[in-house]
Amino acid sequence: MKAGIVVSLILLSLILCTVPCSGADSFDAYLVAKSDSEKYNEIACDSGNVAWVEYDAGPGSGNYSRAVYRYNVSGGRKELVIRDTSWKRDLAFSGDRYVWSDGRGIFLYDEVPGKLTFLYSPGSRQYSPAIDGSTVLWVETNEREYFLVMYDVVSGTHRTVVSSTGSLGYPAISGNRVVYSEAGPTHDRIMLLNVTTGEKTVLCNEPGSRTMPAIDGDRVVWVDGRTGPYQVFLYDLKSGKAQPVSPSDSFQMYPDISDNLLVWEDYRNASAGSQGFRGNGDIRLYDITMNMTRIVAEGPFSLEFPRVSGEYVVWSDGRNKAHDIFLYHYSGNRTHNFLATGTGTGYSATPTTIPAPDTRVRYYSTMSNGEIEWYSLEPSTEDKEISFELRWDDPASSLSLTLVSPGGSTWHFSDADDSRPDQAVRMTISGVSGGYLEPGKWTVAVAGDSAERPVPYDLCWY
Repeated sequence: MKAGIVVSLILLSLILCTVPCSGADSFDAYLVAKSDSEKYNEIACDSGNVAWVEYDAGPGSGNYSRAVYRYNVSGGRKELVIRDTSWKRDLAFSGDRYVWSDGRGIFLYDEVPGKLTFLYSPGSRQYSPAIDGSTVLWVETNEREYFLVMYDVVSGTHRTVVSSTGSLGYPAISGNRVVYSEAGPTHDRIMLLNVTTGEKTVLCNEPGSRTMPAIDGDRVVWVDGRTGPYQVFLYDLKSGKAQPVSPSDSFQMYPDISDNLLVWEDYRNASAGSQGFRGNGDIRLYDITMNMTRIVAEGPFSLEFPRVSGEYVVWSDGRNKAHDIFLYHYSGNRTHNFLATGTGTGYSATPTTIPAPDTRVRYYSTMSNGEIEWYSLEPSTEDKEISFELRWDDPASSLSLTLVSPGGSTWHFSDADDSRPDQAVRMTISGVSGGYLEPGKWTVAVAGDSAERPVPYDLCWY
């Protein structure tokens, strides 16, 4: 199930990205995880969090640290979820519960009690886990038959819900509905299972191959190769009708759906330009309600594994041979209220006359070149101004501060903007004519514009 990401009116600008973001509407995309380490395969997205796996080289040949990380959209922080020795593939999560496979079995990590459970069946191979709430689902095979196995986290019981001599793959779950692919002797089927009643329904049994189903509520998507390269199909469970979303002669891969939004990888504009080519494509979004498709991100580098939750899209970005994760905020046909340095609607921005007292509560961290760290705050409804102070200790480095008001007014400040070149940014935002600040959540971003090494910094507001 794709739970909507909860965040209060955050509008974000390309000015926050020290690595340029590409795309038709890309100034709403921003970097949430920058790393040269491998982020294995799909990204997961649910309930205001983005999660992924990183493999970092450890001390000694062949020794790797394998960790699950999470980025919270409203808090703006990258956090470690768990680090252990299991290989981590096919990551999925729902709320505080994370599942993955590692070739030996399925791992379930429940973050609240801090409990790691190994779900293993002797003589079988387990892969492709999915989770929604307290229900975990995965594929299991003994090489003669394939099974969908369901595990209840609360009761600790498991049962087989589907068995087949054909290969099963890509299970996805939304409430009591499960979709999956089933290979036949001549073509593949997309199946729907009601786990409460046990009823199975064939959604597609046309000639050709099809795979990668996803489901949210009454809508199912998959990629379908009945006429050539995989194309994204959308199936409405209420009407019983399936149709291609944005047909082309090139591959479309990794579809995902959340409510009325659908995303996928698209290769029609790939650099090679040949029919059926899958190379460096773009990330596309289809708004079902508005019947509109747009390019979210594009470039000569790889853009892979998109996921959507609520109004947010995430994907893996391969520029400079990195494995960065970007997040994009889509909100229909809203008008972007982007303003240049120093002013915002109904506000004025001026240098703070004196440094902040050291008695102020400060947030301490380190910043590397190209990184961004996020903070959020919610001023009192009685406040008429708010001051920010960002300090760092390396005169050879350059950091910047970006602010976004609840209504979308945006400011970007560097050391030079407060007229004091002292490795600090001190600025005050005030309501025009003594007016109050608008209520709601403000977003603050600290960016490493230029840094040869990790730079300690501190941030406060008052």
